[in-house]
Amino acid sequence: MTILTMYGLFAPSPGHLARLRAAGDVVAVADSEEAAIAAAPDAEIILGHRYLRQCLPFAPRLRWVQSTAGGVGHLPLAELRAGGVRLSRDAISAPAIARHALALAWALQRGLPAAFAAQAEGRWAPPAEWAPAPREAMVFGVGEIGRTIAGLVRRDGLRVTGVRRARGAIAPPEFDAVVGADEGEAALGRADWCFLALPATRETHGWFDARRLALLPPHACLVNVGRGDCVVTGDLCRLLAAGHLAGAALDVMAPKPAGPDDPVWRTPRLLVTPHVASHRAERADETERLAEAQIERLKAGLDPLHLVDLDRLIAEGGA
Repeated sequence: MTILTMYGLFAPSPGHLARLRAAGDVVAVADSEEAAIAAAPDAEIILGHRYLRQCLPFAPRLRWVQSTAGGVGHLPLAELRAGGVRLSRDAISAPAIARHALALAWALQRGLPAAFAAQAEGRWAPPAEWAPAPREAMVFGVGEIGRTIAGLVRRDGLRVTGVRRARGAIAPPEFDAVVGADEGEAALGRADWCFLALPATRETHGWFDARRLALLPPHACLVNVGRGDCVVTGDLCRLLAAGHLAGAALDVMAPKPAGPDDPVWRTPRLLVTPHVASHRAERADETERLAEAQIERLKAGLDPLHLVDLDRLIAEGGA
């Protein structure tokens, strides 16, 4: 097989390339758009998606792509489907993302953003009051990331309700209950913690606007590690500035802050991390091992794991 690697966040290690080539495969490495396009005509497999949109028109032999993203709605799904190309997502980052989400929630709960600000100013400033201990959590999105978040939160003693589109679906074991979007909206007033692990679809775009954010209790904490466009950032900032919510944490935003003068940076009780929930020191090695295992499955006549339903994603409003 002919394999094209373009991981984006890291260069493939010599060991990874050697293991791929030891099996008799031809391996090309693309570290630029031009290199990806040049190698695309021979590629049967692409590992990574850094230049996928650019090189896809030049890849008539392509049959499978292993993405390094958990959410793949931003990829050229229609073009992949038209070309008969299968797509697998990254399902190995859920534990890191979930732990990042939980760390953000506890940081807000314990008032750490205010403590960091006081430390930077050289002030000894204990908080005047504390948010009540969390008892009820809601997780919007019950995919692998949402389920992992729910499992961690339940270990901390909270009752966890998951929210997804389908009504009446059986709750995965990580949740105490799972409800549909309408019931989830009605239950926002009971949420001490609200986690967002939603995909980017027409239905989720801007769903957390001023009206729905205001339904959360004043003491609630909101954490988004899903897709940035699920939250109307301006609405959230205005509510926080007005004193609503104990705090919010965003690992994703759409659009990203427009420079140092963006109001996001001056919003009280808002904690921002720059889309790093899935990052970890071991990510490159884990990604390479996943790709190698997936290729072994293909050679054994098995389907790759974590295949994406392109028809469903496109119908929901993916790229």
